[in-house]
Amino acid sequence: MQDNMNYPRPQLRREQYTTLNGYWDYAFSINKEIDDYDGKILVPFPPESQKSGVERILLPGNYLHYRCTFHLTKHSHQRLLLHFEAVDEYCEVFINDHLVGSHHGGYLPFSFDITNDIAEGENEIKVVVEDDTDYGNHARGKQRLHHEGMYYTPVSGIWQTVWYEWVDEQYIKDVVFRPDLQKQGIHIEVSTIGELEDVEVIIHQPDSKDSTTYHIPVCQQAFITLEDIQLWAPDHPVLYDVELIYGHDHVESYFGMRTFSQVEIKGHHYMALNGKPIFHFGLLDQGYYHETLMTPPNDEAIIKDLKFVKSLGFNTIRKHVKIENSRYYYYCDQLGILVMQDMVNGGERYDDHFVTLEPNLFPSLQSKRDDHNYALMKRPDSNNRTEYYREVKETIAHLKHFVSIDTWVAFNEGWGQFDSKEVTNYIKKLDPERFVDSASGWFDRGAGDFLSIHNYFRPLHLKSSQRIIMLSEFGGMNYQINNHFYGKKNYGYKRLSSRKDFMIAYRKLMIRDIMKNIPHGLAGCIYTQLSDIEDEVNGLITYDRQVVKCDKEIMRGIAQRIYGLFDKEMI
Repeated sequence: MQDNMNYPRPQLRREQYTTLNGYWDYAFSINKEIDDYDGKILVPFPPESQKSGVERILLPGNYLHYRCTFHLTKHSHQRLLLHFEAVDEYCEVFINDHLVGSHHGGYLPFSFDITNDIAEGENEIKVVVEDDTDYGNHARGKQRLHHEGMYYTPVSGIWQTVWYEWVDEQYIKDVVFRPDLQKQGIHIEVSTIGELEDVEVIIHQPDSKDSTTYHIPVCQQAFITLEDIQLWAPDHPVLYDVELIYGHDHVESYFGMRTFSQVEIKGHHYMALNGKPIFHFGLLDQGYYHETLMTPPNDEAIIKDLKFVKSLGFNTIRKHVKIENSRYYYYCDQLGILVMQDMVNGGERYDDHFVTLEPNLFPSLQSKRDDHNYALMKRPDSNNRTEYYREVKETIAHLKHFVSIDTWVAFNEGWGQFDSKEVTNYIKKLDPERFVDSASGWFDRGAGDFLSIHNYFRPLHLKSSQRIIMLSEFGGMNYQINNHFYGKKNYGYKRLSSRKDFMIAYRKLMIRDIMKNIPHGLAGCIYTQLSDIEDEVNGLITYDRQVVKCDKEIMRGIAQRIYGLFDKEMI
């Protein structure tokens, strides 16, 4: 039993919950049925990771089996919900040998009501997993079976928390908050299971013991006016705590008062937070760890990474082709870090020359590719294109609560890109209040809010644009630390041999590509990257998080100079 301070779903917390993380039985097989298990695996760490105790890759066409037992005392007039935060890629879940459901998609949470399948006393969960990684066409991010360079060790099976909670027969299913600074209040919509017609909402004033109680109808949007509003921003990340009561169900949530918009100043377009232009100065974050791969070792590791980002003066993270657990975004909300969130890429195996080498060597080709050519763009399967739309919808529904997310990135560097104009319009309809980066890097079709540039090999020269100009990837400078390299072959750009050389090169890059282009409309930039990962040694910190490769004081000084130049340009 745990208290709700570490609740896996911080946007909707109840008083108690139980995780099933720990040692489970596991087995690999070439058939769906097995006679026995191979040993123990530490859930939620994927079998490919050191921390799992297994260190074995699930091959395409094979199966990964899990089993654990847990003890229950049944609660009358309550339902039992079983939650999986993420299982990669397809799984079937059995309770006491009864199939309770299946799920396709390796990055999103899912749940089952297992009330009718449980017994008093001991119960058994079995999970059967399949994962084709890059030999299939499903969402996979940077995973590759034969990993090297900028592609990493694949992850299969359970890689985020498994947990359960008892809920009343009438309970709150979801809550969505939409700040409205013009009307000085918050729109709230509470989804429920049950027949009660209204829900009690208690909003607590930040940094105060004061609170106000409201009653609003369920399953329809209500508006609540707030007094003395405190705005959320990276330098002042104020959050409002909320209690919601529906019958006997009592949950806790939160929201932040902020709004995103686009402004035009001196003929250039910028992202604005609460009506004020803000330069997005950030890091690319792949979300990989040395011993645990895509699974953070613990909450402390997440917080340490995010505080490190802030300590260097950055205000933004681009979460690259991965969806983190909910607590990651909760900490971004708490600490004040803007998030540009990528959709997870899929499609058939990419031609690296087509999506990486040619666009870098011949930039003029970047805008001439037709992403309606499904075979060329590795999306020939119409069912897979439909699956992408479904996962976009589910991703936004899952993450749109989080205050810090201000941008959805539809496609990255042509990896499974298709119909980007149509996809962008679809995202805008689902969430009209955030920005959309339609095609980060290249193969831009003129859609979305950004002219989104990746530039690693030449000085940056901007052309005028009617969209926001974002340097959404740059840098990637290679600095290997002996005894802290965990790859096969050093991979990265511009090789450097000391911290001093790195800082000299970093300062020159910031002057040449960032500071000189702010007067020409540059609205933000994302440096590659937060940490080393396997072959990639272009992080600001080593893969094991043991060595910081940059000088924090100099980094902060450069950041403040960039913000100062931007603020001056806004006058």
